[in-house]
Amino acid sequence: MKPNIIHSIVVCLAAFTLPFMVACRREESLPDNDAEVTLYLNIGPIGQTRAGTAGLPDNEKMHSVRVIVLHNDGKVEHNRHFSLENALAEGTILLKVSPNEKKKIFLFANEKSVSSVEGVTVEGENKTLTAFLNSYTEGKSGFENEVNKLYFAPDYSGGKPIPMSSMYEIDIPEKGVVEETFYLVRAATKFTMNFMNWRGEEVTVENFSIESHADRNFLMAHVSSYPKILNLETNQPYPTWIDWLKAVSDASNEDSDAATNRFGWLTDYRLPEQTTAKVYTHEGLKIGKPTVDIENPDNSEPGVANVVPVFYLPESKNLKQEGATIVGEQEYTLSINIVGRAEPFVCKLDKLKALFRNTHLVVNITMYNSNEIVVDVIPYSEVILEPEFGL
Repeated sequence: MKPNIIHSIVVCLAAFTLPFMVACRREESLPDNDAEVTLYLNIGPIGQTRAGTAGLPDNEKMHSVRVIVLHNDGKVEHNRHFSLENALAEGTILLKVSPNEKKKIFLFANEKSVSSVEGVTVEGENKTLTAFLNSYTEGKSGFENEVNKLYFAPDYSGGKPIPMSSMYEIDIPEKGVVEETFYLVRAATKFTMNFMNWRGEEVTVENFSIESHADRNFLMAHVSSYPKILNLETNQPYPTWIDWLKAVSDASNEDSDAATNRFGWLTDYRLPEQTTAKVYTHEGLKIGKPTVDIENPDNSEPGVANVVPVFYLPESKNLKQEGATIVGEQEYTLSINIVGRAEPFVCKLDKLKALFRNTHLVVNITMYNSNEIVVDVIPYSEVILEPEFGL
């Protein structure tokens, strides 16, 4: 019988997902009769590093997970929070659910990183995201409407785990096991700045800045539309923007430029009205001298930064302006101040058409003796390669 097959898979995976499985199995189990329905959820963030999950920093993993299941009438069926002993890139959750209805599944990770929420009512003095989520007990209505209004000022400092969220709709049958793979989307964008120096001397970067980014994000992405390109395997458009984003991430492992040319950019999304524009500035950086091999030029290597700047910014929407007219594309400006040079180097990040959440930009900055600086932007550079266990 199918439950026995599924049970054997759970036993096989338990060694790899112990923190999750222990947390879930205290209350949930697989169906032991044909009248029960169990959700078997494989969950993980979109976009791991190219080195696989071993290279994924802890702040980009899941430190806690909350699952909120809504009945077809919008009332809360489950509100389960799981604290993890170790940061995980992927995990599995089991939940028994009522049969024969369409449900909405809300997933959240790292909620403790949101210390204060806005746009919603939270009873008491504690205005944390956890307090808001805890207030929606089983049987309570109105969660979907309220959570979509919630926004916050992200704080990515000190290695704080990045908040993540997603929502899926699924049809639950009358009986059996429903196995699904769901992806969490990080409420953040990531920048990796690679400096390569071909000058004959060490270069000191006084600071560099990126202009401009938002200071607030919705907890749930507010996507109005996304590129309706065809999935080459099914010859149908991707059913949700999350599926589209996952496909872009996967394709970018082969060729970032080709992926963005084919998939396009997700630009039709909203930010909170209360958002204001900010300029990100990174202070102090030394770029070493190149190693030059005159006899074998191919062995020459550029000087690199003592520390590669990696930082996170909120999802943003800096619309491009031509004269007095605002056009649909977005535009971001990089400025670099170098010690000994009076004027900063200023350039537009031309390949960056939108700064939607979960986007990772690799910015390669090459310095030459001619005082020239070449900036190359590689978007969507992270993808899942080697999950810790099978999804």
